[in-house]
Amino acid sequence: RQADLLARQQFVEFTQAHLHDQVADELFNKLNRFELVSSTVFDLATGFPAVLDALAARAVTLSQLEKCILPVEWLKEDLLKLVNQPQYRNKTPSGNFIKELKPALGLLGLETIKQILPVFALKRSLPHATDPFTGFKSQIWQYSIAVALAAQRLAEETGENAFVAYCAGLFHSLGYLVVARTYLRTYQQVKQAAMLKARDARDTELTDALDSLDADASFLNSCFQEFAAIISADLVAKWRLKRLPLSQVLDQFAEGVGYSGASRLTEIVHQAVCFVQAQTLRKHKLLDDTEELAWMQAVQLRPEHRQLLQQTRLDRLEID
Repeated sequence: RQADLLARQQFVEFTQAHLHDQVADELFNKLNRFELVSSTVFDLATGFPAVLDALAARAVTLSQLEKCILPVEWLKEDLLKLVNQPQYRNKTPSGNFIKELKPALGLLGLETIKQILPVFALKRSLPHATDPFTGFKSQIWQYSIAVALAAQRLAEETGENAFVAYCAGLFHSLGYLVVARTYLRTYQQVKQAAMLKARDARDTELTDALDSLDADASFLNSCFQEFAAIISADLVAKWRLKRLPLSQVLDQFAEGVGYSGASRLTEIVHQAVCFVQAQTLRKHKLLDDTEELAWMQAVQLRPEHRQLLQQTRLDRLEID
């Protein structure tokens, strides 16, 4: 019985490995076809980059901002939904339902708008389902917010552009969303095709083995390492931002820690990512003091800046 169980386990492992060979070929083909990725997997609609550029301007009026936001229907809807929540609507003299965009923008204020509009874009980019990794959606959301806030705080402390740092920290994870969504879709498609083929051949052993399989976290993680940063940079480059130098920062970020041409903003994003990842690992007791210190030194995060981040709330936006 033990030998039989071992043989079945080995057969299942072999089946999974063979399946992932097919998945890898299909997945790498998809991820290397950027137009396919940008058109079918990720789309924030025409007009959103102009909103980011407007927010990056040294001075922008509510009328100018309204003009940029109006063509982006989903963004307008999200803003109106937000300001019609009780905590905002109660601030208006009449407390009536707000239907127009300009009063909504005036109620929020420019600083709050700069915080929430990029977050609305990230929220829209999240996959609807990530089974079997049910926690991925909430975890990548919390991680992205934390990195954005950490990068913003470091930029404020060191005199760099806080809005650029915030957006770079937030949107550096776009590639994770694309890779996860593409891998899970591809895995299900390849698995379904293999099961149909096994059933047609009346190979019950192979059919049962395939049916017992699920997406593999270690394979997905290796895909993150290989593709995520590059895809994030390519997606943002397609936005063709004029005022916000986000593409340059994410291009340099994709080169990795130690890239000699990295700007101070890129270094800040690396530091924010490293700090947040270290905090997450420490929470789950997967990182000791020596390892964490080595991480901080690798990205040159000074002790006083590390302490500053430890004192900063990174789990939620602080908006009025």
